Amino acid sequence: MHDGDEGGDPANRGEEDDQTVRELVEYCRVQAGLLAGRVETMAEEATDRIDEIDEGIAALRNDLDVTDEDDGDAGPADATGPADADGSTDGNVAALVDAEEDLQRKQTMVEATESRMRLFQELATDYLELADDLVAELDADRADSDEAVARVVSFERERDAHAYFEERETLVEVAAGGEEAGDSTAGRDGEDSGS
Repeated sequence: MHDGDEGGDPANRGEEDDQTVRELVEYCRVQAGLLAGRVETMAEEATDRIDEIDEGIAALRNDLDVTDEDDGDAGPADATGPADADGSTDGNVAALVDAEEDLQRKQTMVEATESRMRLFQELATDYLELADDLVAELDADRADSDEAVARVVSFERERDAHAYFEERETLVEVAAGGEEAGDSTAGRDGEDSGS
């Protein structure tokens, strides 16, 4: 468990383990809370975009109704040509096509946002489940700080958790930074001993 602490006080080691694991539990819950906050923000953005789509659809229907009325007023000779010399009918059709493409683009953005929301929700749930597992270890008096840290790091690495937190460093990134620093130090020590 703690090979380097074999000569230490087991009670102190146990308390240190418990404290570290409690901090990891809090860390996982904070991560889940931040993810939930991002989901709420994305949900608001999706709702706003859906409202824009609904308004766009209503405007598109209105434009179609106006176009149909104009076609109904036109004489037989005008049925296949522009409504007037400046080609306003062609312009109306082009505007309707543009409006439809804009609605499709917004719909695609909404679907992408909803997919991201599901991923964030799943990761938040996984963090909470991990926190519960760590609490169970504490309750069963089986807390081991080294194993708990390794478990959280492995959890975040498997799920690419760092990609979900743009402004917050995850534990897996901290661990990776420590490993890189350790490798760099080992490399320098090797060079010094060989010189």
